[in-house]
Amino acid sequence: MKAKLLLGDSFPEEELKQVTRYADIYRLSEMDDLELDAVLPSIDCVLVLLWPERLNRTRVSKMTKLSLVQSGLAGVNHIPFGDLSREVLVCSNAGGYSDEVGEYAWGLLLAAGKRIVRLDRDVKKTGFKRASTVEVGRDVLILKGKVLGILGYGGIGRTVAKLGKAFGMDVIVFSRRTLEERDIVSLQGRAGLETVLRDCDVLILALPLTKSTKRMIGGTELSMMKRNAVLVNVARAEIIEEETLYRWLVDNKDFIYATDVWWMKEGRESYSPSLPFLNLDNFVGTPHVSGPSAVVGGGPARNAVRNLLRFFRGEELLNVVDRNEYA
Repeated sequence: MKAKLLLGDSFPEEELKQVTRYADIYRLSEMDDLELDAVLPSIDCVLVLLWPERLNRTRVSKMTKLSLVQSGLAGVNHIPFGDLSREVLVCSNAGGYSDEVGEYAWGLLLAAGKRIVRLDRDVKKTGFKRASTVEVGRDVLILKGKVLGILGYGGIGRTVAKLGKAFGMDVIVFSRRTLEERDIVSLQGRAGLETVLRDCDVLILALPLTKSTKRMIGGTELSMMKRNAVLVNVARAEIIEEETLYRWLVDNKDFIYATDVWWMKEGRESYSPSLPFLNLDNFVGTPHVSGPSAVVGGGPARNAVRNLLRFFRGEELLNVVDRNEYA
């Protein structure tokens, strides 16, 4: 007997063809409430990008056969762990976005560190006159020989590190475990985090948003960093304390924050922050396009479906998350 898969979002049909051998697919978008409620008790697994609002706590409680939730996103902080039975496995889509998001992190780094965004704005102003050679040159960050810090060393962190070494940077990583990689210094624990913060010229956030990483970067942590450092965020905005970061940028004009991720408002990322970040010259923001750049190539869908096929075949699952980090 085939399994039953509830599909919360649209996925490439070419990838889903592989699933139909093992499971009947029920598309949330094609069912009314009565049809959905009727099928929920027989659902074995769920594939979603963002968790659908229609799958509220009451409906989740009806999914008595549910064994697996496969996220189409690398992050799983959108999954309602508290509503799910403890027996339900949740898998992230780690690795599905690594190269594209890692590359984009470097795009932000270069745009911020080389002052490309600010200089572009300046040169378009009426009556623009370039500053002296020494003055304008001093503003541009030269990366060779500088220290690249990375918080989180999954697929995205590895891509960032690889590119950092190509630029001739020294790479230090804050990770859960000691790494045995050539030319990579890995540090753990609070002492390790503080060392990375103090030593880096550029810091890239590539951590999942969990109970332990939420608001991980606050005033104490920012004060440990160099006053002219570049902080790049391709993880989740909530890893940083919003108000503290704003005050820090206002008081430290040479410190730059570049981000592709934004704080949530009413369940959605808001590109209009509560505080006037967009008025700051040392803030660079893009509207969360690093992940979609991976989606276009189909990598995330292939990665998620491959893990579903492992589930259907009774093979060991990849990227099973520790629910205790979220629930």
